[in-house]
Amino acid sequence: MTAAEDVVSAQGLGKAYRLQPRAADQFKNFFLGKRRAHYEEFWALKNVTLQLRRGEALGVIGENGAGKSTLLRLLCGIVRPSTGSVRVVGRMAALLELGAGFNPQFTGRENVWLSAAVLGLSKTQITNRFDAIADFAGIGEFMDLPVKLYSSGMQARLAFAVSAHVDADVLIIDEVLAVGDAPFAQKCARYLDRFRSGGTLLFVSHNSGTVAKVCDRALWLERGEVRDLGPAAEVCKHYVTSLAERVSAQISNNQATPAQGWQLVQPPPLVRDARRRAHNRIAVTPFNPHAPWHGHGGASIVNADFCGPDGECLDEIEGGDEVQLRVACDAQADLSRPIVGFLLRDRLGQNVFGDNTYLTYRNVPRPVAAGESFAAAFRFQLPYLAAGIYALTVAITEGTQEDHAHIHWIEEAVLLIAYESPVRRGIIGLPARNVGIEMDATAVE
Repeated sequence: MTAAEDVVSAQGLGKAYRLQPRAADQFKNFFLGKRRAHYEEFWALKNVTLQLRRGEALGVIGENGAGKSTLLRLLCGIVRPSTGSVRVVGRMAALLELGAGFNPQFTGRENVWLSAAVLGLSKTQITNRFDAIADFAGIGEFMDLPVKLYSSGMQARLAFAVSAHVDADVLIIDEVLAVGDAPFAQKCARYLDRFRSGGTLLFVSHNSGTVAKVCDRALWLERGEVRDLGPAAEVCKHYVTSLAERVSAQISNNQATPAQGWQLVQPPPLVRDARRRAHNRIAVTPFNPHAPWHGHGGASIVNADFCGPDGECLDEIEGGDEVQLRVACDAQADLSRPIVGFLLRDRLGQNVFGDNTYLTYRNVPRPVAAGESFAAAFRFQLPYLAAGIYALTVAITEGTQEDHAHIHWIEEAVLLIAYESPVRRGIIGLPARNVGIEMDATAVE
C-alpha cells in the first residue's frame, strides 16, 4: 500500500513547551528581553513517526504524562508541532477533552448545530440528522438546557452522538468515554464496530484489553517517545508486563514486615445495611481465556468465576452480598510457593481492592506438583460499586509477597458492569452496621 493511501501520516513529530519553573526567571525575562530569556524546554512528544491506513484502527497506550493527548492534539491540528509534519486525508472527528468544542452557555441543541457545522455538515444535513443525534445521545429534555448544567456523562453522550453522525473518515477518541455509563459505553462499542468497516480509528485508552480487542495495531508511548509500535495484542502484552514488573520491583525495594507482625484473625460477621438504599445490580461476564496476559509459565489460570453461598456460579450479583471468587489453575511444573491473587480495577486502571493467598500459607507453604489442578477461593462481602465497568485481574506468582516471579498474570479476565448504585461520591461504598446521630448529654445544659 502506497503512502498516498495513508489516511493519517506523521513524520518525526515532536512538541516542546517553554517552562518558567521559578518566579525569579520570569523577573529576569522581563529585564533581559526575549532573546536572552531564561526558558526551560519540556518535550511532551519526541520523534513520533506513524502511518494509519483507511479502515485501520490504532490504539495509543501509556501511563499518564506519556504524551498520548499531546499526540492527538497535534494530529487534530489543535496545536502546532515543534518538529515534524502531519498529514490527514478526509474529514476528521475528534473526542478529546470533555466538553471541548461546546459553548457552555448554549443549549445542547445549539451545540449540536455548532459542532456539526464546524465538522462540515450543511444546514440540510444537520436538520435531517438531528433526531438521530438526539436519540443516540439519549439525554431527553436536557437537549434544550445549557450545557453548563450537564453532568460529565451527559457531555460525553452529546459529543459522541455528534461525532457518530458526521460521516467522519477518521475518528479520534481520547479517554472521554470513561465518564459514560455502562449502557452508553456498550452503545458506543457497537457503533465503533460498525465504523471500523470503512472508517479509520485512533483510540486512546488506559484499558489495554479494549485496545487489544478493538485495534489492529497499538502505539506505546513512554515519556513522550515511542516505546513500541506493532500488533495490538503484542504491544498491550509488553505494556502490562512492564507495568507489573515495575510494581514488583517497587514492592521488593520496600522493607519486608517482620514475620511476628502477621497473624490471622477471624473474619467479621456479614454486615446487613438496614437502611433503604438503591440497588447495586452488577452483571458478571464469563471468564475470558483470550484476555491480555504475561508471565514466565509453569502454571496457568483456566477459569475465574463468582459463586453464591450455595456454590452456584453467578452471572449477576448485588453490591453488599457475600460472594466467593474461585480461581481455578493447572500446574505444568512444580511450584514450591505459589500465590494466587486478584485485583479489581476501574476503567481508568485504578485498583479498587484485591487480595491473595500469601498470608494464609506464609508460615507453611502449600506446594503444587506438576500435573496437579488447584483452585484458590476468596469469600468476602462485596462492597457497593459505583456505576461503571470494572475489570478483574487474576494472577499466579511464586515466592513471597515481597519477592516473587510472575507465573501467569491475566488482565481483564472478567468484567463487572454496575448498572445501578447507591454510591454517589468515590468508587465504592461500604455496607454500614449502624448509622445514626447520638446526643452528647454532657454538652446539654
